[in-house]
Amino acid sequence: MADAHPARTSEESAVQRPVKSSKGQRRREQILHLLTTDPETNVTVSDLSETFGVSVATIRRDLSDLQEQRLITRTYGGAALQRLPAELTMVERESTHADAKRAIGRAGAALIEDGDLVILDSGSTTEQLAIALGDRPVTVVSNGLRVVRQLVPYAQVRVTVLGGSLRGFNETTYGPDAEAMLQHVYATLAFVGTDAVDPQRGITSRTYEQARLKSLMLQNSQQVFVVADSSKLGQHQAFNYWSPLPAGWGLITDDGADPEALEELRAVGATEIIIAPTARETSEGAALA
Repeated sequence: MADAHPARTSEESAVQRPVKSSKGQRRREQILHLLTTDPETNVTVSDLSETFGVSVATIRRDLSDLQEQRLITRTYGGAALQRLPAELTMVERESTHADAKRAIGRAGAALIEDGDLVILDSGSTTEQLAIALGDRPVTVVSNGLRVVRQLVPYAQVRVTVLGGSLRGFNETTYGPDAEAMLQHVYATLAFVGTDAVDPQRGITSRTYEQARLKSLMLQNSQQVFVVADSSKLGQHQAFNYWSPLPAGWGLITDDGADPEALEELRAVGATEIIIAPTARETSEGAALA
């Protein structure tokens, strides 16, 4: 790669929660609110038609639109809230797609140069990147406790831990204090993890606070790489919190990635896609897709 750290223009990023002013959009938001308020509810087309004073055909179009966005599931005569995939613990994450995550971690570490200031998001993939980094004269800023733990033995690595509240389930810090610290950082590289990458919405988070912090990571770096194994690409799941991707972002994924999914991501601004081979013996290193 000719230039590992090309400069880019930072764009304003925020958690993407688009709100349109049309009557139909407001009605669809209200339908979604009904389902979100009571996730076990299974609303019927006829009930919604009566509630909103519109035709059954109009409600069916509304439900079709929400289903296309992966926000609801159509049922016989009605709809139910789309269920989020179960959140895994960090121990469970480590053993899921483990070979791909190790390969992605090695590819990410190879991009880091001595003297760099690097943001490492929390996550099992970025933990593998920290392992692959080794003892080098770099500065790492992270909100991931497992990432930090991997860096403890390295005397040359200067580590800054983002403070704030602790989300024990995925061993990450978040909140106003973490955001305030990150506002004072402008990194050479940022490696940001996610549960899903959507060409239109960006990268997902489980909570609003985590999405805000990821958005700041995306803003406050010269070059951004999303680290995501191939199972997470092109996902259109019912996550509620998203961080839009900046211009000129990069992706590091594994060699199981669907070429069509990669093309979709290129079309929305991925300027560099690195494919990490999962079997070391088949390749000497990562390749540009």
